[in-house]
Amino acid sequence: MADVLFCTDDFAARHGDRLRAIAPDLQLVTLDGDDEVGEADLARITLAFFSHDAWPERAANYFGVVLRADNLRWLHTMSAGVDSPIFTTFTDRGVRLTTSSGSSAAPIARTAMMYLLALSRDLPSMLRAQDRAEWNWHKWSELGGRSIAVVGWGPIGQEVARLAGAFDMVPTIVRRRALGDEPHPVRPLSELADIARTHDAVVVALPLTPDTEGIITADVLDAIGPTGYFVNVGRGELVDQPALTAALIEGRLGGAGIDVTTPEPLPADDPLWAAPNLIITPHNSGSTDGTGGRADEAFLANLERWVAGADLANEVAP
Repeated sequence: MADVLFCTDDFAARHGDRLRAIAPDLQLVTLDGDDEVGEADLARITLAFFSHDAWPERAANYFGVVLRADNLRWLHTMSAGVDSPIFTTFTDRGVRLTTSSGSSAAPIARTAMMYLLALSRDLPSMLRAQDRAEWNWHKWSELGGRSIAVVGWGPIGQEVARLAGAFDMVPTIVRRRALGDEPHPVRPLSELADIARTHDAVVVALPLTPDTEGIITADVLDAIGPTGYFVNVGRGELVDQPALTAALIEGRLGGAGIDVTTPEPLPADDPLWAAPNLIITPHNSGSTDGTGGRADEAFLANLERWVAGADLANEVAP
């Protein structure tokens, strides 16, 4: 019996020819705008791709459909992280889950370097001075020769280290254990506070798991110190956010760039907004005009594997 793929109308329009070439018998059920999907079509769905064009406006509608697709066998998501409880719902019922890990690594890593460049040049205060029409001349700090701890060695961490090296920074990889093939020195996560104390910048690109939740403690932030920089492009729950706020306001941390907070969106009255030498972006460091295309390609490559009966790439263990 032929598989039936649930996808957005936009994805089907972009890649209909590719889908037919990969799987000539594949049938489609599409999310057309915000229209409902009928019960008969729900029962037919066996495959699903959550593409970038559904995020964020149509995400609720999309998942409202796949949660009711009782015959779903495989879900591929455009994201790399699958820490949201909704994904556990699928793996718990035996649906195979794959990700687009790596598709957003380049823009996220470049955002991390943007933070470091901006902080080293005191960009937040310069923008405030510009708003006041003040000519606030001062010297900048250089990144070259500075040490950087890259916490997490997935595609994002690897790209951060590569770019940091291009800026003549000196990377240290921080992961659970060394495998022996890393291009830079490796230290274990268990030594994070000591690592922070001996590095000029700490960039966190970890997934959120029970073991990593709250791993950036007040002690780690204090260890980075008043001349160091902290960057988080992982998840807000990795960090003791009140401690981050206090460290910035009290001058115990040199500066921070964060793409993630707890909760999201960050409430307008949260004191973190007023912290000095802080750059906040709204969890969009990987949302560029090229990311969705790379996620599409990751799904299409996995669809070829599915049709061939081969192992799927980036499959999440149940």
